[in-house]
Amino acid sequence: MRHRLRTAGAATALSVVVAACGNAATGAGQRASATGSRRAHRAQTARAGGTAYFAEQPQSPPNYIFPLVSSEYYTVANTADFQTLLYRPLYWFGDGNRPGVDYNLSLGDAPRYSDGDRVVTITLKRARWSDGEPVSARDVGFWIDLLKANREQWASYVPGGFPDNVSSWRALGQRELRLRLNAAYNPIWFTDNELSQITPLPLAWDRTSLHGHAPTASTPHLPDTTTRGAVAVYRFLNGAARKPGSYATSPIWSIVDGPWKLTALSSTGEATFAPNGSYSGPNRPRLARFVELPFTSEQGEFAVLQAGAAGAQRVSVGYVPDTDLPAAGTLRRRGYSLIDFYPYGFDYFEPNFNNPSVGPILRQLYFRQAFQHLVDQRGWIRAYYHGLGVPTYSPVPAQPPNPYADRLAAIDPYPFSVAAAARLLRTHGWRALSGGPLRCAHPGRGAHECGPGIPAGKPLAFNLLYPTGMSQTAGAMIDLQAVARRVGIEITLRAVTPGAIASQIAACTPSQAACGWQLGQYGAAWVFAPDHYPTGEEIFQTGALGNVNNYSSATVDRLIRATTTAPAARAQQALNAYADALRVRLPDFWQPSPGTMITVANGLRGVVPNAYGFISPEEWYFTR
Repeated sequence: MRHRLRTAGAATALSVVVAACGNAATGAGQRASATGSRRAHRAQTARAGGTAYFAEQPQSPPNYIFPLVSSEYYTVANTADFQTLLYRPLYWFGDGNRPGVDYNLSLGDAPRYSDGDRVVTITLKRARWSDGEPVSARDVGFWIDLLKANREQWASYVPGGFPDNVSSWRALGQRELRLRLNAAYNPIWFTDNELSQITPLPLAWDRTSLHGHAPTASTPHLPDTTTRGAVAVYRFLNGAARKPGSYATSPIWSIVDGPWKLTALSSTGEATFAPNGSYSGPNRPRLARFVELPFTSEQGEFAVLQAGAAGAQRVSVGYVPDTDLPAAGTLRRRGYSLIDFYPYGFDYFEPNFNNPSVGPILRQLYFRQAFQHLVDQRGWIRAYYHGLGVPTYSPVPAQPPNPYADRLAAIDPYPFSVAAAARLLRTHGWRALSGGPLRCAHPGRGAHECGPGIPAGKPLAFNLLYPTGMSQTAGAMIDLQAVARRVGIEITLRAVTPGAIASQIAACTPSQAACGWQLGQYGAAWVFAPDHYPTGEEIFQTGALGNVNNYSSATVDRLIRATTTAPAARAQQALNAYADALRVRLPDFWQPSPGTMITVANGLRGVVPNAYGFISPEEWYFTR
């Protein structure tokens, strides 16, 4: 999933999630340990009650409550900051800031694989909906039935993936479900990337109108069991979900199994939650209320922070906009601790391999290697990211620490070196023939020639799109332009609005007018959610939905398939082979991954990071 990490030079749109805080602030480049923070929390004296206020991203209020969300409403404000508070996914991911599944916080026990990894058996823990009905295997089947009949409406749908790869499901009992798959899959991948997408739904929702009694497990002939019925159910629920003003009083959305119930949602997007008294899971809320506050601008949110944690207006958990990072230290005197946070993902910018003019150049590995040598990741972090960033060297990132990355993930295969870049270009036939950028002096396919499809005299000249309003991105791209000119590469920068970036950087064929873009910078990162296993089938596989730069390699496709099909005993070996190949093949250009500086009011505890961006206010509490 691609998330914009910083909008208009501001904080993360992934989610405002925080590391544990004490009285001392955490400076840029440091991260708190979730394990150590929990030990510290136990030493605090907690008090029940109080209201915690959470800063929403500017002009990003929650506006869709149904967990089977379409791309139109697929925002972090609706998913990680809203829906998961009310409706728990089958499996919870992120053990603090450590990537991976957390079975202690999951509705399901660890799945059991059998029949050569073609059958998955899931046992649910005892849990109840707020209407008293148990969370059952049938509720999981309800999700699968709705998804199969309405897959094109679901933002996370990938053809051939879930639920296409589930041939059938069967409830073996109230709390046990068996899935039969259409092939053998890597159990780690299937759990982290396919089962991760399931949210059990209450059978009280299995209806096409509000007429009559709400269905239960004993109701015969529920509509989701036929395709036609499942389509009608989705139509009804989707229609109800498009009416945010009715959420707090709806007989549909008030049936929850999460730790919170929505009590109010204003027209401006202020969302108020109270503890769900029927919640049967771990970490029952200690707060009396949790409130998400809307803001029209980052400046408005920062002004509230500057007024102080004890001011008339207050934010318990907020963020420092990028443009205000130099002044972040002043917030300590206003009653806040400052925490760095880095989501689990990687950052990059795109070469368009299908561009008819420069695509043949970008397809040459030696050129991509030379260009990568010009990306001064550590220099950019110091100069433009205010120290709040980590370098990216691999599609399986080394940060935050995780069980998936091998030792090479933290080693730069192409360290910043103007000399190395110049040497690679000179070795492959590029010369300064008549001033300006280097030109191809030795066309051809040979080892010391420019490469196939590159004519004599072709200049090393490119256009590069990047989003306006992001100071760290603008600074980095201007630096790249200047450094590239030193080796004879001419880059013309084109700043466009963030909204225009997604429409202009798109998959295309060389004959299409839309293929005019050459290099593209999103101002966004690839974050592993809701597919949490760091494989590449959605971004680097030929023809994948996220493969917008038209990269294609039969070798890489084979390595990706191995990560999804390897037996558990060989899963890490397959993942390492994939990551180690792509880190040097450069399907994209790696760049630093920015972090977010979070503010936490002194006296609020239990606030820990989540690697994928979920928030857990049920774990928060005030001290005496």
